[in-house]
Amino acid sequence: MKTLLLRRLAVLLPTLLLVSMMVFGLQKLLPGDPALALAGEERNPEVIEYLRQKYRFNEPIPVQYGIWLKALVHGDFGTSVRTRLPIGTMLAEKLPVTIELASLSMLVALLVGLPIGILAALGRGTPLDYGASLFGLAGLSIPHFWLGIMLILLFSVNLGWLPAGGFVPPTESIGRNLISMLMPALVLGTGTAAIMMRHVRGAMIEAMKQDYVRTARAKGVRERSIVLRHALPNALIPVVTLGTLQFGELLAGAVLTEQVFSIPGFGKMVVDGVFSRDYAVVQAVVLCTAAIFLLMSLIADIAYVLLNPRLRT
Repeated sequence: MKTLLLRRLAVLLPTLLLVSMMVFGLQKLLPGDPALALAGEERNPEVIEYLRQKYRFNEPIPVQYGIWLKALVHGDFGTSVRTRLPIGTMLAEKLPVTIELASLSMLVALLVGLPIGILAALGRGTPLDYGASLFGLAGLSIPHFWLGIMLILLFSVNLGWLPAGGFVPPTESIGRNLISMLMPALVLGTGTAAIMMRHVRGAMIEAMKQDYVRTARAKGVRERSIVLRHALPNALIPVVTLGTLQFGELLAGAVLTEQVFSIPGFGKMVVDGVFSRDYAVVQAVVLCTAAIFLLMSLIADIAYVLLNPRLRT
């Protein structure tokens, strides 16, 4: 296990460095001058020159990257040019919101995808299996923003059951917080549930073909016990690692959902940063998202080794 951790960390750190180079470099390729955007409508030449010197926009790109990376190593993400707040403070406020949304979405995916995948595998070739496949295809095909708008029209505009958007912190009211996060979690969770269902179905079909299942049946073990105690635990080994990676993708893919439902998370933060040319905010959010995704990938590798004894040697 120690060797696995060292090997994964040896890959993780250079990957983060490469991601930081790409994030910083691609930002500089965007059209427009950030100093002009910050100067306001008057665009006083003296103000523009002052802004370029203050934020080092007039330095060569490698020099700007070195300055940014040096501050980043010391935990300084910089200051937002739009809000004048430390970006580290903004990240600490927005990250828990996105983590909560991703966690609730993963819960929806597990509650929906696991049972449907198991039932589809046990009823292979039946109408139930075809219906599950249709659900998986729909979940993967329907865009999140369209589904979010349809849910708002149905449950908020027509029925008036749920709020159309906004976020209530759990410290203020847990009940209202869960109500405000219900529709966004359903939107994000449907796509992940479809992926989970397809993998669970395939893993269960393979598990039911194994010798230990035939042996259990020959001993007279009840079918329910065979499914729950023999086949399912082995089928869930790849699903655990898949869920870990999907959680990282949920953190990175919540941009449109947070915009549709006006949730003040990472997604809305990066969109606001792009529109206002707040490069430091965009760089910090993308880099943090990449770091979280790499960390979840590391956790997935560790979980797979722990759950599969054959890999421990």
